[in-house]
Amino acid sequence: MKTAYTGWMWVNQYVGNSKQFRSQFVQCVKELSYLGYDYLENFPYLKKHFTPDEVIKICDQYGVSMSALYCNLSEGLDELKEDAEYTAAMGGKYLICSSGNWPEDQGLDCPADWDAVKKDALLCNELGVYCKNAGIKLLHNHHSYTTVCRRPEIDAFARQTDPELVGFCVDDGHAMVAEVDIIHLVKVYADRIDYVHIKDLDPTLSWRGRGMSWVPLGLGTLNLPGFFEALRGIEFDGIVCAGLPAGCEKINHFESARLSRQYLRSAQGL
Repeated sequence: MKTAYTGWMWVNQYVGNSKQFRSQFVQCVKELSYLGYDYLENFPYLKKHFTPDEVIKICDQYGVSMSALYCNLSEGLDELKEDAEYTAAMGGKYLICSSGNWPEDQGLDCPADWDAVKKDALLCNELGVYCKNAGIKLLHNHHSYTTVCRRPEIDAFARQTDPELVGFCVDDGHAMVAEVDIIHLVKVYADRIDYVHIKDLDPTLSWRGRGMSWVPLGLGTLNLPGFFEALRGIEFDGIVCAGLPAGCEKINHFESARLSRQYLRSAQGL
């Protein structure tokens, strides 16, 4: 397995300031390279501030590569196609998408919207063809509080998408929040998993919102050893991407990335 980290936290607040954005992206690449991550992941707004060749040049300078862009299906097909083209041009392997976000007042006890699940599946099948022709693969991520996040929705989405065109990016953190058994999910969809998002959380910090109380790997309560055991059980040999969204106020981005890298190295040998 190879390691990656989500780099959007460095640049997110500078989306409207290209000079600052560009500076912070370079800083992100430097820091994650220094910590020993193999790949970086980011959001599609990267394309507004860098050409693909610029991204490649910066990553090459520090010995890392971009693994993927992470997008949302609500962008619409035309924008998603641009995301796919940019991902391929910058040397990425995957375009990762999540379904549309629920309204803030919608909870996990709400009924499934099967029409929306079908709509997302059809969109992904079409986008998957485009990605394949561009030389990358489309992956779906079951982000919590979205159209496809609970197990019945994941299963329905899987049935309605072509495995050759749409792979899965599984996520232990969002699985826990949405009450999905990640170990069972990994075993059932072993042949569709191409990428992994790994998180840890501390439920005592649930005030951060909707249970997404992320902390650096090894500092929370998730069964990370069991998750890795399941991945090794299916002989997964792809990219494992860690990341800590803003919210852990007492830890800066470098320090949280360092702690997660330390866990991956010392506890999992990556």
